[in-house]
Amino acid sequence: MKRYWAALALGALVFVIGFGRSTTASAAEQLLLEAESFDQHGGWVLDTQFIREMGSPYLLAHGMGRPVADATTTVELPSAGTYRVLVRTKDWVARWDAAGSPGKFQVLINGQPLQETFGTKGKDWFWHDGGTVEIDKPQVTVALHDLTGFDGRCDAILFTKDLNNMPPNEGQILPGWRRELLGLSEEPTDKSGYDLVVVGGGYSGMGSAISAARMGCKVALIQDRPVLGGNGSSEVRVWAMGLIRRGEFPRIGEIVDEFADKATKSPGRAEEFGDEKKEA
Repeated sequence: MKRYWAALALGALVFVIGFGRSTTASAAEQLLLEAESFDQHGGWVLDTQFIREMGSPYLLAHGMGRPVADATTTVELPSAGTYRVLVRTKDWVARWDAAGSPGKFQVLINGQPLQETFGTKGKDWFWHDGGTVEIDKPQVTVALHDLTGFDGRCDAILFTKDLNNMPPNEGQILPGWRRELLGLSEEPTDKSGYDLVVVGGGYSGMGSAISAARMGCKVALIQDRPVLGGNGSSEVRVWAMGLIRRGEFPRIGEIVDEFADKATKSPGRAEEFGDEKKEA
């Protein structure tokens, strides 16, 4: 299995973005493909804000009305044959009885769309039955193909040869089912030996972690988003216009100046927020 993580070394600072070990897992004649494990996210973005409720992040097609590039990956199914494909998704405007299903997308298997269009049903997350597909060779390509650019959502895809199999959807059962199928431990991994652990990779957390590392501390900076910066990242795009050189310690803002965005307005353009610079 792959691990979804990234690390940054800065003196004694270790920066970790992570959601535990995940990606694909197979048991008997089925395979669970977590959306966050796609090799290429394309224009889809990772949304992690509901991990506690769902047990997993999901991919979001946030194109502001323009369809985003496909997310793509390659998986190895247990064997060739007939598979039922279920996609965990929802129609995000259904709770307001709004028409139109703006978050429509397709799932492509070896370049061919499944018979269903997803993001068109269900006000809550559920397993949308995509029908069956014939697989000639176990290795297949899978793509999420956005149709609208208006926030299509995909949490996971299940391939199963049991045509009557319906995976759990309940909030209390689903996270445990995921962990069991993916082979994840119920217990958190023990990572000791740090002088300081900073939770949250916004400007305050980054400044604290860098300052402590430069003073010789071994620091872990934990962030549950795919980028650093919080409001001052390409995700939120709020410019850094706070008065940071004030009061008794006017030089305290110098660290923030090292990684702060250079946006000329708020919200700024994604490229003005220097996500790569924050991780360098």
